[in-house]
Amino acid sequence: MENSLFSGESDWQNNACMNWNHQPLGLYIEGYWLGANNLVDDVVKSSTNQDTLVYPICFLYRQYIELQLKQFIQFSRILLSEGNNFPQNHKISSLWEVLNGLMLKVIKQYDESIKEYITKEDVAESRKIIKDFHAVDPDSFSFRYHETKDGQNTLDGLDYINLRKLSDAMNKLHSLFEKYLTVLSLLMDYRNDMIAEYRP
Repeated sequence: MENSLFSGESDWQNNACMNWNHQPLGLYIEGYWLGANNLVDDVVKSSTNQDTLVYPICFLYRQYIELQLKQFIQFSRILLSEGNNFPQNHKISSLWEVLNGLMLKVIKQYDESIKEYITKEDVAESRKIIKDFHAVDPDSFSFRYHETKDGQNTLDGLDYINLRKLSDAMNKLHSLFEKYLTVLSLLMDYRNDMIAEYRP
């Protein structure tokens, strides 16, 4: 597709390569994560632009959470032979509960010792961060627009957001999500190996 705005140039080092990955969702997830962190780093180092960059920072973090949960749900359903789709809504609290239910089934079907790696404390801490984010932005709307469709202030009653504190919590959540990703990726590899070995 020829497009004067979205196209490559001779300074190849600045060209982003598109459509090379057969599972691009992971690139979106990583992109939102890196984008938010880079903006937070800029604010913390410069002590400037807090009041403007807070919106893209929070939006990017929320997109990271939503897409990561959807990927985990997709992986879990594949492992359980329940399809490969994920919910189409944007409610991260609901997505979290769906994932939890699926993970319990994955653990029961594949390996009970997973509960020693992803502990009850890990689950509780992840839930707390996600619930807090959901309370402020339940529909992925609050940090994209200043008003709801009904003309209400999307962030009414919220006076301050400490971006350093938010980043610390998100880094904790990222570490917890890495545990989920490790478990699900290993089980996916195991499943694929079994399919390949016993395929007629």
